[in-house]
Amino acid sequence: MLSRTQLDRYPAKMVSKLADRLVDRYASNASRILDPFCGSGAVLTAANRRGIPVTGVDVNPIAELFSRVKLRGFNPSRAVSLARELVNAASGSVKPLPIEWAGKDYWFTPATVSKFERLRGAAHELKLSRSADGIAVLLGLSLSVRLCSKADQRSPKPFISKEASENRKGRHFDPYTTLLGVLEDLGSSSACVSSHRDSRFLLSDITSDSFAPRIAKHSHVITSPPYINAQDYFRNFKLELYILEGLLPFRVEDLRTRFIGTERGDLLAGIPKEILNANCETLPSLKALDRRTPRLAAVVHRYLFDMSRAFENVSSFMEHKAQFILVCGDNLIGGVRIRTWQVLRHMLERKGFILFEMFSDPIANRMLAPKRSGHKGLIKEEVVCAFRKSNARQG
Repeated sequence: MLSRTQLDRYPAKMVSKLADRLVDRYASNASRILDPFCGSGAVLTAANRRGIPVTGVDVNPIAELFSRVKLRGFNPSRAVSLARELVNAASGSVKPLPIEWAGKDYWFTPATVSKFERLRGAAHELKLSRSADGIAVLLGLSLSVRLCSKADQRSPKPFISKEASENRKGRHFDPYTTLLGVLEDLGSSSACVSSHRDSRFLLSDITSDSFAPRIAKHSHVITSPPYINAQDYFRNFKLELYILEGLLPFRVEDLRTRFIGTERGDLLAGIPKEILNANCETLPSLKALDRRTPRLAAVVHRYLFDMSRAFENVSSFMEHKAQFILVCGDNLIGGVRIRTWQVLRHMLERKGFILFEMFSDPIANRMLAPKRSGHKGLIKEEVVCAFRKSNARQG
């Protein structure tokens, strides 16, 4: 049986203990909470359990699966039955839906690839994305992908380590039996069986100039945005994304450069020169980083540009004097320590938000693995900054 951590192995997620604390401390009387970088839905779940309406936004289709299952719930017995129907169809005469990825044979044995492609064909025929139970089966399928791969199982980033080569290379991991086992474990997890229906999830890019959904105003925003270069979200999820492409409304190629904090693509495209100069004034260490490692400096510039646009969009969906609770820490980029939380704090203050409370939450308090706490390149604490919205803006 998989543990709850194995069922929700979303990288760099907000831990449920902190999400519960933030909702209780700041939003117990909220009319509606927005998390614009919701990931696997820790904040949404904490609010949902308290009967607070929520809206989640994320560009990652895997986040959509986690959040929809947690918020809308599903019938465990029907989901398992549907998974069995899926496996039976895949084992029969169903037409396979090919995985359009040249690297698939590197990560999976030919037999595993064949079974995943038959599962994809059956899932397409069954139109799983149209029902809550079907979405749960798709989540189970995504959780089965890493378990059936040659990748090392200990890291959120897929790689084939020496240990994985010795223990997994050449072995056949059966997606059919793995999927059924995952669905049974998922159905027994109370975190994934919800009854509150006043919730909404948007699979969308909050940084986009065209982000303009018709959603209600929110009294609270609680979120932990992506970190600069701390996680390559595309690489972390590429195995699952290629398996799910064609079953959910996204194209893998469209997502490669859309995750905030990425090193991919033309990072400075579309950023005016005056903004690049302003970034260097806000963050003096950026000039030195630019001289030493221009590519990493471009990652920071793109991150700041994207976050500024995200905050503009978020602000438009907040009530007057709404609260914005931001959770963020520091980053180590090319050997330069960047106080990301401080930069984002100043960004929000320039947009008219007023800081009214701040405290730190040490990673050690969250009972994570000791080797993570001791890693010099990883975040040792996060800072919670609580703001109130104001119409006034600084120059």
